Amino acid sequence: MEYNQPKADLRIAFFGVKSWEREIIEKEIGKLDSFGIGIFEGEVQDNLELAAKYDIISPFIYSIFDKESLCKLPNLKMIAARSTGIDNVDIGECNKRKIVVANVPVYGSKTVAEYTFALMLAITRKIVEAHQSVENGEFSPEGLTGVDLDGKILGVIGVGNIGQNVVRIARAFGMKVLGVDERLPPEVAKKIGCKIVDLETCLKEADIVTLHVPSIPETFHLINKKNIKLMKKGSYLVNTSRGPVIETEAIVWALNNKTLAGAALDVTEDESMLESVSVVMSKKITKDELQDVLSFHLLRDRDDVIFTPHNAFNTKEAIGRIVGTTVENIKKFMEGVNN
Repeated sequence: MEYNQPKADLRIAFFGVKSWEREIIEKEIGKLDSFGIGIFEGEVQDNLELAAKYDIISPFIYSIFDKESLCKLPNLKMIAARSTGIDNVDIGECNKRKIVVANVPVYGSKTVAEYTFALMLAITRKIVEAHQSVENGEFSPEGLTGVDLDGKILGVIGVGNIGQNVVRIARAFGMKVLGVDERLPPEVAKKIGCKIVDLETCLKEADIVTLHVPSIPETFHLINKKNIKLMKKGSYLVNTSRGPVIETEAIVWALNNKTLAGAALDVTEDESMLESVSVVMSKKITKDELQDVLSFHLLRDRDDVIFTPHNAFNTKEAIGRIVGTTVENIKKFMEGVNN
C-alpha cells in the first residue's frame, strides 16, 4: 500500500513489514515529506521490480542487498535498516554506488537481555515441555526436573550494551559471570560484576553460555564443532544474537553427545532461507546452506531445544524505538539531499 505525500521528490518504501509494525510505521511516516511512501510485507529480493521505483528503502534483516540485487535498484540512494545488524547488506557495493546505509544502533539492549533470560529459564526449567505435558492431559512433574540458576556460572560472549544488561540480570539471580570481550574496560567489568576471560576458559567453566555479538567475518562460527567440545557436560547454550555465530551442526553434535543438556535459540543460520521464497527456490543454494537448513529442522523437533523466530527484539516499546529512529535517519538524509 502506498501513501502519497507530494512535498518532495524522493520515494520511500518499507519492506518486510509485519502486521504488528504497520500501525507504528503508518503513524510515524507522517513526519516524512515524500512524493510517495510504500509499505509492503514482502522482502526486497522477492519484489525487485517494485523496489526499483524507490529512492529510499527501509528493510528488516531478511531483505538481501547483495551486488546482484543492487544492480536492479538503479534509483536507490539510501538503505534505512530497521535493525542494528546490517550483514544482509553488501556495504562495499553500496559505497561504490554511493548508497547511504543507516541502521538503528540502540533500540532494545534491555529488551533482548530480558528475552535471553526468558529463554534461559524456559530451557533450564523445562517450561515448554511442562506446558505441552499439560496440554496433552498429563498433570505431573515427572520428567520435568530442571536446574537452579542461583550459583551457576554464566558465560556472556560479547559484553556490549545487551551483554552488560544480561550480566546485571544474572547477578540479580545469584549467578557468577564470565565475560568474553576484549573491548570491555576493566573498571566497567568490575562495576557490573563480570570477570573477563578468553573464549576457551569461558566454554570450559560456564554452566550456561549466551552470545551477544554481531554477525561479522570475525564472529562467523565463533562456536563450532571444534570448540563446542570444550563445554561442560550438561551445560546449556543460548543465542539471541545472529545465527551464523554458531555452527548449527555443532549444536546437533553437542546435544547428541550430551555435552549440551539443552539449547535455546532465537536465531539460526541462513534465516533468509526460512523466510524468503526466492532464496529457498534459488538454484544458487550451496551444499553448506542446505546442510544448515537440514540441521535447523533436526533441532526444531527436539525436546531439548527451544526455538523462537528471531523474536527477542519484538516488544511494542522496542518496535517504537526502531521505527522512530529509522524515520529520523530518513529525515536527516532527506534534509541533506534537499539542502
